[in-house]
Amino acid sequence: MEDNIVFFPKLKDRIISLGKKALEEKNYSKALMLCDQLKEMDEHNSQTELAAVACLLEGNKPLEAKIRCEDLVFGPFESDEAIEVFISILFQLKEYEVLQKSIKKLLQQKRIDETQMDKYQAMLSLSNKVAPERNEHLEMLNLHNLVENNVTIHKQLEIINELRVIDCKLILKQIEEVVKSSRANPLIQSFILFILQEQSIGHEFEIKKMNQEMTWNAISDSNEHDQFIAKVVQKLSLVLESEDPSAFELAKTHFQHFMTIYFPFIPEPSNVDVWTACFYSIVQEYFDRKVDEDDLFELFQVEYDEVQRAATLVRQFEKEGYFDLSSS
Repeated sequence: MEDNIVFFPKLKDRIISLGKKALEEKNYSKALMLCDQLKEMDEHNSQTELAAVACLLEGNKPLEAKIRCEDLVFGPFESDEAIEVFISILFQLKEYEVLQKSIKKLLQQKRIDETQMDKYQAMLSLSNKVAPERNEHLEMLNLHNLVENNVTIHKQLEIINELRVIDCKLILKQIEEVVKSSRANPLIQSFILFILQEQSIGHEFEIKKMNQEMTWNAISDSNEHDQFIAKVVQKLSLVLESEDPSAFELAKTHFQHFMTIYFPFIPEPSNVDVWTACFYSIVQEYFDRKVDEDDLFELFQVEYDEVQRAATLVRQFEKEGYFDLSSS
């Protein structure tokens, strides 16, 4: 990577310029990928990280925003500018115990402005009252709205956040209904499966999504999916990384998110070259570069129509909000 950067001395400025343009156009998913690229290159700063948090919030990804903002507040940058955003995220996510600890820590560090002291003390008092009440009702979590996909994505993410902190074995029947529902949001289904993996739930689930179905076990069944991702990323690296590191990182991030939507399935056609060509062409569009049929065939030996059909599916997912989780 260091050798590559020698050939792109203004790469950081280029990415920042593209990021500002994406923010102006309210293309938050693209702006976020550019912020991620700066972080990967170790060229990020508190402002670019705060921009990333803003993009995550605009895309209704409060869980990811919380993790990134927490590192911004308490990590190497120790950004006081991000404190209010971080506290607001915790309150929004109803993570009252974390909210209490964070406010107390910031008070001890004398990092809270006196003009904001009353507001934070009030939030601390409220969280002290609400946290015990909330913990009493965790086992009463109802996943019916996830089965029907009939509430906003923001509300569904709140439910997912609550699911993370309880023993999923208590509500296996409800989870089974969500992961086999053809009406459920496929990304929400994936998030649930990831939680089952985190908790090592050794249970057989019938999964239905993307017009595919399978029996899946959280402990053992993800190798094929992971191997497919690794093969596509490897091919993207071969054709992009030395030529344009920023384009490679964007293509990789976009493809990995796409595969998160599909988890634990592999997209059809299950042709590594088709999906490599698809995300190669998509990322070139981000940089306003044209890719024609001959270019794709020379690089990947694939039919142009197949790549176009794959790209159409990705665009459909973008339109339906699976990449930015925009509220519905």
